[in-house]
Amino acid sequence: MADTLSIYRSEQKYLISYPDAVRLKTRLGAFLCSDEHGKQGAYRVKSLYYDTPDGRDYREKLDGLQKRRKLRLRIYDEDQPTAKLELKSKNGNLQHKTSLEISRSDAAALAQGIYTPLFAYGGEDAMKLYTMLTLHRYRPAAIIEYDRTAFSYQEFDVRLTLDSHIRSSEANLNLYERQLPWNPVFQNAVILEVKFNQVLPVFIQKLLQPYRLTAISFSKYCCGRPVIGSYLI
Repeated sequence: MADTLSIYRSEQKYLISYPDAVRLKTRLGAFLCSDEHGKQGAYRVKSLYYDTPDGRDYREKLDGLQKRRKLRLRIYDEDQPTAKLELKSKNGNLQHKTSLEISRSDAAALAQGIYTPLFAYGGEDAMKLYTMLTLHRYRPAAIIEYDRTAFSYQEFDVRLTLDSHIRSSEANLNLYERQLPWNPVFQNAVILEVKFNQVLPVFIQKLLQPYRLTAISFSKYCCGRPVIGSYLI
């Protein structure tokens, strides 16, 4: 049986300076728990993003469409035994994420654009992902990596992440290669993401209040595609 996760959530993004990010991490750490990957502090997030031959997902984000989606294959370490194939569909600040956990060997095949291993997982979500990848001719487009510090408040299923040192590779799309020709694409600030199901608890709102945050529309995927961007814009 496939290990899948399908959830609806609200997501808000903000820019925050590095000094403020350091202070906010200390503040959040006093009240919230570190997430499962960040028990020792910051950790790497490495994702292979897919797109159609005409760059539809990239274009829809740049055009500011309310309804859009992105497909990615995510790992946190090149030696981990599994990976996550994720589909994120967004409608404004609301998002729905379908996540399918697959083996490392199957992830390596998907990173090569071979999608038939998804048949072995069965289930509606696996077939949905396979159909989308093949019907729209999705192919590997870019690898995005960054450093993340994450906190959670399980009672209300709230998650706050601070992402920094975003880098990308469009030249080498080998997800399991440790040293890629990274292109630093966003280094001047930290991206704060606040994710929650229905209502953000008041005490968390108060923790964030001193930083005078203004919501932004930001895509690590689009930010990490300067090569294609130079041709399309």
